[in-house]
Amino acid sequence: MDIIQVLKHSSVKHVDHVDLDGDVVEICRTHFPWSDAWEDPRVKLHIADGAVFVANSKHDFYDVVIQDSSDPYTCCEDGSLVELPSCVLFTQDHFRNVHKTLREKGVFIFQVCSIVLECHCM
Repeated sequence: MDIIQVLKHSSVKHVDHVDLDGDVVEICRTHFPWSDAWEDPRVKLHIADGAVFVANSKHDFYDVVIQDSSDPYTCCEDGSLVELPSCVLFTQDHFRNVHKTLREKGVFIFQVCSIVLECHCM
């Protein structure tokens, strides 16, 4: 998990970890050895919509934003697309909001499940 790698660096002073699904967090706390990451005093866990969190974040605040998203849609057997809740994390508005919340030399790390992604969320 990304948070463990981030916390390895003593220069990290604060981490806002945002997850939409509190049940996923609780399962991770129970079954994964890195679950104590949330006990680190530098970490604040937010069970919230990531797009809303970023939209409401201070401008020029973060040095790094790491977005680890599930795919924005799934394909049905007939080839039609069904948007998933993470679709909002693939919109131009969301990317603009991420850019606004980053400091001048901030870094945005964007990880998704699919290698090939033709986004229909825009």
